[in-house]
Order: sequence, then C-alpha cells, then structure tokens
Amino acid sequence: MRSIRYLLLCLALPHLLNAQSDIPLLLPGERRVVESQAEAFNQAITPALTDAAKSTVRVWSGSRRLAYGTVVGDGSRILTKWSEVANATDKLRVDDGNEGRAVKLIGVYEAEDLAVLQIQGLPLKPVSWSTESPKLGNFLAAPQPDGRLAAWGVVSVLERNLRDTDLAYLGVTGALGYAGQGVKIAEVAKDSGAAAAGLRPGQIILKVAERSISGLLELKNALIGTVPGTTIPLTIEEKGKQTQVDVLLGNRPKMEQMFGARLQQMERMGGPISQVRSAFTRVIQTDMRPKPNQIGGPVVDLQGRVVGITMARADRTRSFIMPSAAVIKLLEQPTVDPAVAEVRSDEIKNAPRLATRGAAPQQRPDRGGEERSLRHLTDIERLRNHLRREMDALERGR
Repeated sequence: MRSIRYLLLCLALPHLLNAQSDIPLLLPGERRVVESQAEAFNQAITPALTDAAKSTVRVWSGSRRLAYGTVVGDGSRILTKWSEVANATDKLRVDDGNEGRAVKLIGVYEAEDLAVLQIQGLPLKPVSWSTESPKLGNFLAAPQPDGRLAAWGVVSVLERNLRDTDLAYLGVTGALGYAGQGVKIAEVAKDSGAAAAGLRPGQIILKVAERSISGLLELKNALIGTVPGTTIPLTIEEKGKQTQVDVLLGNRPKMEQMFGARLQQMERMGGPISQVRSAFTRVIQTDMRPKPNQIGGPVVDLQGRVVGITMARADRTRSFIMPSAAVIKLLEQPTVDPAVAEVRSDEIKNAPRLATRGAAPQQRPDRGGEERSLRHLTDIERLRNHLRREMDALERGR
C-alpha cells in the first residue's frame, strides 16, 4: 500500500495543477505536500501568463461555458473552437474575467475547426504572437482569463500534419511473407499513381530513387517527406530483369476504421476529450490536459511568449496546439459563412458493436483492398502507441 501511495503522490501534482480531478488514496499529509507544491507552481508560472490572459476569453451560451477564445487582429475579433460553439442554443457572449460581452459568429475555418466571433462594443486587448517554434521538451502553459493557470505540459512531438489525405500515396500493397530483397507487390490500388505507371502484382520494388528497399517498413520510410504531386523513380524487378519506372504520387484516400469504437473508448478513458481532435494540418503535440471547454485560448512558453492556441484534447496524454505562425497564416485566409459551414466529427458513425446474446451476428468487415488493409494497420499502430503512452506515463510516475 505504501508503494501505491507513493506512485499516486508522484502522479498527483500534474492532476492538481491541471485541475482535473481529485486524487484518491492519498494520506492527509501527502495531500498537503502535493497541494502546497501545486500552489507554489501556480505562483511561479503566473508572471508568464499575465499578458496572454488579457487576450483570453471564455465563450458562453446562456449559463453553459462552451470554449475559450483568443482575441486577435485589432481586438474586435475572437478565434475559438468551431465544433464547441456551433450548436449553441442561446446567444453567444464572452467574458475576459471581468465582464460579459455579446459576440456574433461571423466566419468559420472548417478544415481547422475554428470560428471567428465579432465583439459587440469596445475591442479587447489583442494577442501578441511569437513565431519562434517551441522545441521538444519545452514547457508550455495555457492561461485562464483571470490570469490563473488552466493547463500546462511539455512539447512531446514537433509540428506535423495530422490529415492523412494530405500525405503522399503510392498505391501498392506488399506481399506478406516475402523474404527476398525489396517489396513484392501483392495488389495495386485502382486509380493510384502506381496503377497509372503500370505497376503489377508480382513485381518487386528494389529501390526508391537511389535508396535500396529491404522491406515494407523501409518502403514507407523512403516516402517520408514527399508530398502529393511528387514524381519518384522506382527500380522494379520482374522475371530477373530490372527497369526504372517513374510514379506520380497522389493523395492518400480516406480510409474506414476497423477499430473505431474500441479506439474511442480507449481515448476517453483519461477523461473528457474534444469532439473534433484530429486531421489538423499544422499542430504541435503536448501532454497538456485542458478540458474540452478550455480549448481555443492562447498558449505561452515560460517567457510568456504566445506560441500558439489550443486546438483539441485528444486523450489522456495528448493535446494539440496550432503554432502561432500557422494561426497568423490562417487568419489571412477567407472564412466560410457560418450559415453553410458544417461541423466535422472525429467520432466514427455506425461503428460496429459487440454482438449481444441472441442477436444476429454482424457481418465481418471486408479485409480486401489496400485502403482497408492500411487502415487496419494504422489502427493497430494507434492501439499500440496508446498502450505505450499509458505505460510510459506510469513509468514516469515511479
């Protein structure tokens, strides 16, 4: 029991700092130590939050807080989370920690799940962006409008694109069990660059440009960094004869998730998560733990520089931030009229459920085709990564 209490003590501080939940099983003395450290941390971080807090607002619909927002431009507009404010049942208003202010929804960035609100009345203090990218392991913090800490964490993955359909797509499936050099093609996707270049099942991919391919993983790694529209040379072997083929890479197709329901359940095990939490084009990943209704506000480094805004709480160990440079570029783009804007959802609709006793067995998903196979492999990888993150979190607490 003593070792369990020690583990909980180590894990408790981040919970209390992020105002997530009460920590069970701690002795009164241990809880006082944790709470005193939490208070000391809040006092130490407050100076870094002060300026950004003045550009942070809460967005309300009636008595319900929907999201946070960041005051942008000349102070007359607010950037906030679209999926959280889209279904508001009452008029929208914001508060900056002092007073309420009526706002009007005037535009939507559908692809990034962000909305623009127009402030009614005097403008607020606009945020001052820093375009210096935070480094791996840097501490980040999100303020509340009153200057207190909303959430904190560290940068765990540098900026990347989460939208699968923006990634380059070759269009081949490798033959499982092939033990020779390269990748033996088992299937070529219709309408892919590989099909257009004349690749066929049974051929062997030996090289991508000058890079020799040892297997499926090496082929995948060889394509990292390439973008749709790139033409790559492949060295192909067929019946002992080698030829070079140029393939124009396309966009990866949207793929069905086989384990959608299971992934959703695992992602929710760490508490409430954002409805829209993926497919952003430019995000930094952190272990920050804001609540879904705290998404949309600015994020600062320890020097108080605003390095981005919170985009989503994805699961127990992952949240996403859009870096300042990406936000500035986005604000230069036109918005969509809210009247015609749609809310995308990362929830998998009609996800397969476990068969109940006496119910007719559901049809098993078709496992054929490259798209479905790749999605299954991706889901398995996500499950493995999720479990590894959970184990890592426990290890760090020892």
